[in-house]
Amino acid sequence: MSVLSNFTVSVAKGLKGIKPNKELYESMRLGRCGSSVLNNGPKFKMEKCLIVSKVTRYEYEKHCHDNITDTQLEKILRKRGSDVDSMIQTHKEQKAFEENIARSLKDFGVEVEMASRLKYKDDLINWCDVVVPCGGDGTFLLAASRVRDANKPVIGFNSAPHKSVGRLCLPTWCSNDVKGALQALKEGKFRWMRRTRIRTTMRCEQKLLDKITPVDLHTLHFSRYPPVLHHHDSAESREAQTNFNNTVEPKTTLTTKVLPYLALNEVFIGESVTSRVSLLRLQIDNGKWTHTKSSGLCVTTGTGSTSWHFSINCLRTHSVLELMKILSEEYDVKLDTSLEKAREVAERYNQKLMFAADSEQLAYSVREYITFEEWPAPKGLRVRDKATSVKVRSHCTDAGLVVDGSVSFPFNDGCEATLEVHPEDALMTVQMDDQLPY
Repeated sequence: MSVLSNFTVSVAKGLKGIKPNKELYESMRLGRCGSSVLNNGPKFKMEKCLIVSKVTRYEYEKHCHDNITDTQLEKILRKRGSDVDSMIQTHKEQKAFEENIARSLKDFGVEVEMASRLKYKDDLINWCDVVVPCGGDGTFLLAASRVRDANKPVIGFNSAPHKSVGRLCLPTWCSNDVKGALQALKEGKFRWMRRTRIRTTMRCEQKLLDKITPVDLHTLHFSRYPPVLHHHDSAESREAQTNFNNTVEPKTTLTTKVLPYLALNEVFIGESVTSRVSLLRLQIDNGKWTHTKSSGLCVTTGTGSTSWHFSINCLRTHSVLELMKILSEEYDVKLDTSLEKAREVAERYNQKLMFAADSEQLAYSVREYITFEEWPAPKGLRVRDKATSVKVRSHCTDAGLVVDGSVSFPFNDGCEATLEVHPEDALMTVQMDDQLPY
């Protein structure tokens, strides 16, 4: 089994091992979560529906090459070596799927509006009863990040189940039988599910706070931000390094701002240029502030624990096998050093990286931590652990705070962020059986 296959098997087993929160469902049945659940099954209002459409590669290219005809765009893409025919076919299939969803909803008497990534705004979110992203997990994350109402469901359809898993979306049969899925939702043949999300509160000087505006990474042509005005050997950069080594609390008056996006998967903080060291100061659960030099910080929810968090921290079978052989051959520890046993150990370890989507805890990972001391170094800070709150101070020169790999905010020297979980920020979605309910 390949490393990639092993990774997929571990994720799949981990997902099966995450049990639904019975207390949560019971509290929702009794109305404590703001949801009305009747004895004959859960119900929700679905009179106005907002479909969030996926931006296809073809649409993205059209956005990048504005004010040219389709024929001119096709010539540019073919000259570049792109598979234009496949790109256009995929685009047509995506739009046909979205139109099928819209048509099926209208047949059920539902009023429908559609919005792409560029047109997905608060006024449409406030208008609708339910948000329906049509795409994959990326489209679902985009849709979820802007929904602030904890009682407004987000229910996703995977538009290409033959190409991607779409673990945040409804099961595959729902994509193949849209009307059957809508009928099942209407009849309450599903379970409510609350997914924890991360609230990010920025704190810095007012002049910096005024400049904190989101950048959509999916529609950006070149770099995330304008080039920095100084290099590492400049006076400003040396001052940032001095501040990083100085433990004195900042004396300037700071103001706060809650970012308008909630992270369903993770928040990543680090330098825009990945080869540049990220200078960050961390405080875990109101503990001591600790200096770190790394490739960035990833803070994730239970939902995101099967994604980037898993990828950062999982053990590969051959790494485990090498460790087992060292223990057996050099330390005389009696172990079964077969590949199958190593795979079993790796999978058991990797499954523990994943946790429930409704957990009130977060998991953080300091990527590629630069240290020359004994573990954990510095003392008291683990490079990976769970927490209820993570505070970060930046001493970076061109860094970003990225929500769900989609929207980025500038996060340079002088900025501080608090990442935490609030029950009222949880996302309401649904779970349905993998098999047809009829």
